Parts: sequence; C-alpha cells; structure tokens
Amino acid sequence: MFAAAAVWGIVLRVIYFHSDTHPYDKAIYPGVGPAFARPLGWEARPISGMDGGDFDTGVVDNRLEQADVARLRRYLEYPAKCRRPIFFRISDPDMPDTLNPSVRFIFDCADLPGVHYATTYDPEGPFLAFTRRLKASGVARLPFAYDSSREIDAPLRGRSRRLFLSGANSRELYPVRYALRRRRRWSPLLRHLIHDLEHPGYPEQGKLQRHDITHDRFVALAARFTHFLLCGTRFNVELMKYVECAYAGSVPVGVPANSLSAGAKRCFRPYTVRSRDLVSDLREPILGLEKRAAAYRDAMRELRSPSRIVGEFVAQASAIVAGRAA
Repeated sequence: MFAAAAVWGIVLRVIYFHSDTHPYDKAIYPGVGPAFARPLGWEARPISGMDGGDFDTGVVDNRLEQADVARLRRYLEYPAKCRRPIFFRISDPDMPDTLNPSVRFIFDCADLPGVHYATTYDPEGPFLAFTRRLKASGVARLPFAYDSSREIDAPLRGRSRRLFLSGANSRELYPVRYALRRRRRWSPLLRHLIHDLEHPGYPEQGKLQRHDITHDRFVALAARFTHFLLCGTRFNVELMKYVECAYAGSVPVGVPANSLSAGAKRCFRPYTVRSRDLVSDLREPILGLEKRAAAYRDAMRELRSPSRIVGEFVAQASAIVAGRAA
C-alpha cells in the first residue's frame, strides 16, 4: 500500500526502503526496517528495488549492509534530475560518531544533490552538530507512529502496584535508569516495588539473546504492572518506550521527553530520586491512576497518530525538496 498525504495541496508518494539482507526478524523492537513503516501505511521495499522510480520520495532505513551501500552508491551516481530524492533515516543522536562503515556512508552522503535526512528524535548531541554543518541537505522529523492495534486493555485494578523498569544499563547514556537500578540494588523496598527486566541483548548484531520478551511480549509484560518508567537517554529524546507505555495502558513515571505534548507531560508527576515519592505514586488512589493512564494514552494517540506524522513529514519533505530545487 502506498501512503500519500495532501498537505497545502501537495500529494507525495513515499516508499520506505530497507536492507535486502539485514536480519530485521531478530530486531528486539519494531522500530526498524519494514516494521517502522507499517503503522505509517507506507510500502516497504528492498533497496534493490529503488531504481523503479515509481515514487516521489524515498525514506531509507539505516540498517545497511555492504551490498546495500553498493546499490545506494550506484543510485546516487545517476544525475540528480534522473532520480528521486531520498531521506536517510536517523534513529540515534550518537549515530554520526559511529565506526560502522555502512552507517558512516549515510553521513558521507551529506549535501549530495537529492540527499536529505529524516530523524526519529529531535536533533540532539552529535546529530545536532552534524545538522548545523549541512549546506544543501535538509532535515525532516519522522517520529515513531502510534499503532493502536498494539494497545492492551487490562484494567489497572487487576494489576500489581509496581513499577516496570527495562532497558540497557549505562551510566552515561541512561543516567536516570542507571541511578534507579543502583538504588534498587541496595534497597529491599525498591526491589519489592520495581520489576526490573534486563536488556535482551542484540541478536540482530549476532550477539547472544538473553530473553525473548520483546515486541508484543514486552508490552504484555508491562501491562501486568500499574506504572512504567520512562527516561529518554542523556539527550531526553522520545524512545519507543513512550508509546509502548501507552499501549500497555500504564501510568508514566520518570522524565517526560522534550518532544512530548503538554497533555502527555501532565500525566507525569515531578520526578525525584526519593523512594518515598515513588511509594506515594504507587499508592495513589486507583481512580487517579486510571485517569492518568487514560489521559496519557489519549495524548500519545493524538500526538503520534500516523496521519499526523505522515502529513507533517510530507509538508517538511516537500518544502525541503522544493527549496533545494529552486
């Protein structure tokens, strides 16, 4: 299915191009490859199918293998007027610092005619510095879309009054999560109040997979608890967990990402490191918790609705391409 959006009289035909050989089936969350494009209604096509030209704009996934890079090089060797513009998708503020040669290629293409970038998170850190050096390439926003089919309707009244904690443990990258885990290690109370799911590892990169609680199993586990810890890395960006908390119908706890709407942010209480504040939140009357969880889900449905994301991306991409062609 092709997705087209009419914005200011503009209709744009977008195709999401992904690696021909990358093992997306081993990815630990549905934010990469064809799974990223699915809730947006965009056709996902292998990079080897890019030469067809039956699209207006291509968005290129950043999980690239060597053969994908070779194909993209050949595509970009065509005269700019003979090929469609592409937007390389950026999914990590630290990506410009990578040593991976296939990912380095993405940034080496900066300012080539018809090459632009689509960022899942607001530009921060190394990627923000990269954008400030751009002279011809543009940057459009393309956040995670809200997939209402993943929602779980499990009443809070039947859940365990505990906080669901998950993700990688890095003092530098996830300071809030790291600090809470450190406190939990020494506090019997916090060990009782917090369900900590260790990171599953990176089988997509050929590494050992520690467990298979990913994708829908991850949301289902989160829905067994009333509260869900959210923190957006040292850059406070909107990780997929921010929509997964809403899918689980849980109460958000932690730090609202900078990119959240005012309505979504109001569902968080001011975050502190004090255990008694967490206990107070967990013991809030169930009616108040239900209102917060429902309000958060409603806010994320609106903020990250697929039609809104596609419409805003089409508007930005069209302006970028038109501006560079002028």
